[in-house]
Amino acid sequence: MKIYYFGTFEKDYSRNVIFIESMRSIGIDVALINEEVREQDALRYGSVFNLVKLGVKFIKAYATLLIKLLKIKDSKYLFIGYPSHLDVIFFYLPAKLKGMKIFFNPLVSLYDTFVFDRRIFKENSIIAKILYMIDKYAFILSDVVFIDTNTHKIFLSGFFKVDERKFRVVPVGAMREFLENENEVQKSKNFTVLYVGKYIPLHGVDIIVKSAKLLEGEKIKFIFVGRGQLYSEIRKMVDVLKMKNIDFIDWVERKELNRLIKSSDVVLGIFRGNGKAIRVVPNKVFDALACGALVITAKTQAMEEFFKDKEDLLMVEPENPEDLAEKIKWVYENKEEAKKISIKGKKRFHEVASFDVLGRLIEKIILES
Repeated sequence: MKIYYFGTFEKDYSRNVIFIESMRSIGIDVALINEEVREQDALRYGSVFNLVKLGVKFIKAYATLLIKLLKIKDSKYLFIGYPSHLDVIFFYLPAKLKGMKIFFNPLVSLYDTFVFDRRIFKENSIIAKILYMIDKYAFILSDVVFIDTNTHKIFLSGFFKVDERKFRVVPVGAMREFLENENEVQKSKNFTVLYVGKYIPLHGVDIIVKSAKLLEGEKIKFIFVGRGQLYSEIRKMVDVLKMKNIDFIDWVERKELNRLIKSSDVVLGIFRGNGKAIRVVPNKVFDALACGALVITAKTQAMEEFFKDKEDLLMVEPENPEDLAEKIKWVYENKEEAKKISIKGKKRFHEVASFDVLGRLIEKIILES
């Protein structure tokens, strides 16, 4: 079987990398046709000049991609990756004229991400309405839309009024760097709790800070890795509370992050209790489980699709810093029991989200479509 992974997708984005590696791991021939336009390019909307520059970038990319698409003769499977919603709409007709099926791998809705989750655009704004229509028609025109959880599938189908049967669930999995280097890494001398992320609202970083405040009297160190949307607000919050048990680190390479995860006693997931946070299981949860870490995250319907509380990881009530602090303290006081959970968590990861498992799932979906 040969498929073409096609479009303006971000070639190093985890969802795309994992899909491609998963298919290749079971022998599917995956050819890449890529003219990358990155997410940050699409967000530079602050001036007419930037809009024109972005438009020219898309025109050049689409002209090149169209020529390459028309030359395809050895496959009927066209995969369009994250975050190429516009690609589906633009290339739908030429793909169909060539008799190709469109498999769209968006991971998320643009509207849900930029309006509901990150709150960059207001719900009644023109841009929000445009994003809604782009999402809706990208989903409608695709033969198959890959999404990460059943909870997410139900939401997208209902919100955009698209046939639920178009959506097929494939969990996000983990990048290869978190599956390599199986050598034992020594735990930190201090009991360490690790947060990694872009400080987006669904992570609930303020909840983590409040939990850290409750644990100030314990010998527990928090490490926050990354930068992003709410970073300045969180730094200000920590300063106002005069907290000394949180260290901030900028982004590190994945191999170094692997070491940080393995040397930590707890790795944190997400803690919001509404919106996108209750519909997804993010990469960082799978990454941490793949490393054999003890994960604590919010108890949501999406999380319970794949994992069991107190067996594969620990779950807490969303938006409840007291519950999170209590669970962290339990790990601190029950390290051997916590280690048993982390071992089961790693085993569960391999059962539901290894490259081979995902590859076979994707292949099954292709053959059934």
